[in-house]
Amino acid sequence: MTDEVSVLTICPSRGRPDTIVDMIQSFKETACPGNYLVVYLNEDDPKLLEYEKVCREFKRQGFRSFQFDVGPRKFIAEVYNEYSWKSQAQYFAPVNDDHYFHTFHWDKKLIDILEQKGQGWGIAMADDLLSDWSKYQHPSGCIVSGKMVQELGYMVYPKIHHIGVDVMLMKICQGVNRLFMTRDVVIEHRHWINGRRNIDDNYKWVYSDAEQSYGNAMVKEYLFQHYENDVKKLLNAIVKEQNIK
Repeated sequence: MTDEVSVLTICPSRGRPDTIVDMIQSFKETACPGNYLVVYLNEDDPKLLEYEKVCREFKRQGFRSFQFDVGPRKFIAEVYNEYSWKSQAQYFAPVNDDHYFHTFHWDKKLIDILEQKGQGWGIAMADDLLSDWSKYQHPSGCIVSGKMVQELGYMVYPKIHHIGVDVMLMKICQGVNRLFMTRDVVIEHRHWINGRRNIDDNYKWVYSDAEQSYGNAMVKEYLFQHYENDVKKLLNAIVKEQNIK
């Protein structure tokens, strides 16, 4: 039995070369063969040269299952959508640079849950040691079905910037009864909210009044204007696939 997987892990990052070191190191130590990591950087990032040093060091160590891409400044949802849409991977792992992978072969374990319980549709998420699952079933440190992305045409409602990504993913997977969480897999979210990181410019921007208001408005727009159609689209695709089998 092989532990080879088909996963693209997608991580936008800005101004955090020190943080990305820990994330990549934990990925290197825990990910299965076949899980490839892409880090998207902004061309106007003042710490771009430090990121380049990080990239060179991991390459020097012989780690090849990753790449750093540099381009125009983009919102986190844009990065997730663009890479997941053009990739041929069966599954995707949208992560942040402040995630830390604790569980060996976390990717295969989450995929196994998704395939066994969701027939390969939906999202399987780890315990991120931050979110209270009893109150907020927000995917964080998760595996997303590639079939779902292809059917919808996006991973995240494209008008979302950052705030609202987890809520939208939660809602769509709840709508098709395919949101799974396990505490047997830990992908820690080392966030300023749980005291694992100091607040920086990224956090200040994301949690600003303007961005929170915008994100909440886009979630409402999605739920009122697109959610019902997306749920029907996915349910129809699931039924069609089951009938073919």
